[in-house]
Amino acid sequence: MGLNEDKQQLVMDWYEKYFDDVYRFILFMLGDKQCCEDLVHDTFVRAYISYDQFGNRSNIKTWLFSIAKHLVIDEIRKRKRRRLVSVVKEIPSPINIEQYIENKEAVMQLMDSIQKLKPNYRLVIILKKVEECSTREIAESLGWSEAKVRKTLSRALQLLKKMKGIEEGGGRIEQTF
Repeated sequence: MGLNEDKQQLVMDWYEKYFDDVYRFILFMLGDKQCCEDLVHDTFVRAYISYDQFGNRSNIKTWLFSIAKHLVIDEIRKRKRRRLVSVVKEIPSPINIEQYIENKEAVMQLMDSIQKLKPNYRLVIILKKVEECSTREIAESLGWSEAKVRKTLSRALQLLKKMKGIEEGGGRIEQTF
């Protein structure tokens, strides 16, 4: 087996292992299932192409989220801040399914509110609260300090609490996540 076959097999293994995580991340960022599938594909293609630059400087999942983040930001720029509205019926997620069913309306309101946030706020909320990444992993993915991640997350959660449709004090935000 040659070097290219080894690299191809390795990226295919990553695809099998991390597809759902990358898909969920992009879906939460954009709220568009069709575009999401294209960007997930592009994420793994870029991982294959850029494999030699990776050099194991971070863990694979963090690196894939970083690639996906850049693709999402490019897509957001292309759309020129056009507001996206989507109905998410089924999301493969670490969110407790029973809790999701019980709080479906709250989840939909929260999804809509997250879509209204600026991209950096969406990034940290989704990576921390949905993907359950550590502050260090988020900092590595975004190229930020851990302090910036914590501050941005705090500001994003405060903004969500203030948004229409969220209870005073934001108690439902933490319960929904």
